Amino acid sequence: MRADSQLRLVVDGIDLGGEYDAIESSTPRAVHVIPTDSGARRQVLGPATFTILISNPSDRLFALVDDGTTVREVKLVADWVNNSITHPTHFHWGWVDRDGVRKMFGSLAPDREREAKWVEEQPVRASNDRTEGN
Repeated sequence: MRADSQLRLVVDGIDLGGEYDAIESSTPRAVHVIPTDSGARRQVLGPATFTILISNPSDRLFALVDDGTTVREVKLVADWVNNSITHPTHFHWGWVDRDGVRKMFGSLAPDREREAKWVEEQPVRASNDRTEGN
């Protein structure tokens, strides 16, 4: 994770810069393990995701924690290099750690329409189009 108090946070178009002490963000990838006949395993990287950990968020920012119910557009801006990253994000959990610091965690909101899923197979229909298959 990258910890940086200089990152500016924008949520749903509202600039929340200065309403937290620090942000840690990461873009981890899923790792797929492929078993082989020899017993060895091969690993390949899957798609990147996004996580965000915010330390000492303001009351307004902390109020966005809702067990991941609402999709928020989260943008992190690194003004000093003119870069940003934007993701649909769920804020899942907020807590106070042992040191008394309030924290909140969010991650990439899944696109349920584009997820891999099983569907009922439809019967194949004969086509009257003579160009089909050419």
